[in-house]
Amino acid sequence: MTAIAPRPGRALLPPGLRAPAAAVSVLAVLVFGFFAARYADDSSAGRLDRHVERLVDDGPSLPGAVVFLGNPITVAVLAVLLAVLAFALGHRRLAVLAIVGPGLTGVATTALKPLVGRTIDGGLAFPSGHTGGATALGVVAALLLIAVLRTATGISALLIAAGALVSGGVMALALVSDRIHYPTDTVGGFCVAVAVVLTSALVIERWPSMGRRIARGPS
Repeated sequence: MTAIAPRPGRALLPPGLRAPAAAVSVLAVLVFGFFAARYADDSSAGRLDRHVERLVDDGPSLPGAVVFLGNPITVAVLAVLLAVLAFALGHRRLAVLAIVGPGLTGVATTALKPLVGRTIDGGLAFPSGHTGGATALGVVAALLLIAVLRTATGISALLIAAGALVSGGVMALALVSDRIHYPTDTVGGFCVAVAVVLTSALVIERWPSMGRRIARGPS
């Protein structure tokens, strides 16, 4: 009896965006590392922080409910909803990413805070978990939209960038305006989310082929 080969899962990233996604992940790690080293064991706003805070003070204010959307429980609920929607639409890999991406982002931001040791009002601040969670959800939502609309590579890149920048940017603005985080804390959280979600997408994309290769054994 001839074995039936499993149907390949739908791609998480358009082929033309896989190399750029890897490059962006590396860049995000480098930016994170720079700010982590710069503000390690610090408890005050830097020059960049103070400049951005003045700009935020002069800009429009956001409702306090925005910060609630970055809470761990809220992020978890929204991640599950995205996963259910992706699964219902037939995008199983994306459903996995919807859980893994925000989940690992939350683990990473929580674990990195005591390692960096930056504080604000006595609490660990860098990287911002709220910004990381919001950014991760934004990237996953953008990937789901791309999967549904089957957009061209250029449009897909714009959607991913917009999903990350809008979700992460709005959360960062709310956190900074309420003085919950320094601006550079939010940059750290943003970078963690981008690196974690894009790397997770690349790994999940490769996982089925890796599994088949292992099952076949050495050639």
